[in-house]
Amino acid sequence: MNARERAVIDALLPPGGPEGLPGAFEAGFEAFEEGFRRDAPFTMRLGWRAALFVAAWISPLLIRRLPPLDNLAEEEQTEALEALGKSRFYLVRQSSLLLKAVTSFGYGSTPAVRRVVGY
Repeated sequence: MNARERAVIDALLPPGGPEGLPGAFEAGFEAFEEGFRRDAPFTMRLGWRAALFVAAWISPLLIRRLPPLDNLAEEEQTEALEALGKSRFYLVRQSSLLLKAVTSFGYGSTPAVRRVVGY
């Protein structure tokens, strides 16, 4: 993952989460993401890349800030990503759902997270 994509994931699941939960990259999300890019069906990989692009470059515009996402303050990053899910444009909303779904699959599958939640 490049730095801009990492910033999107960090904004979704930042380090130092509640109740001792690790952040996405502290939990080992990057290994899951590498496997996903290698093994997922082409359309899913394409959607994932598009969702990362939309989050990095379009979401700041939804809150009237200049992109990219990683140039914003932490609170503004969160606000921008929330705005994706509230967009009136279907594809923008769907990119938010895909971004959250893939990130959640990877995050929840890591041993560090499973250990903290008792699974």
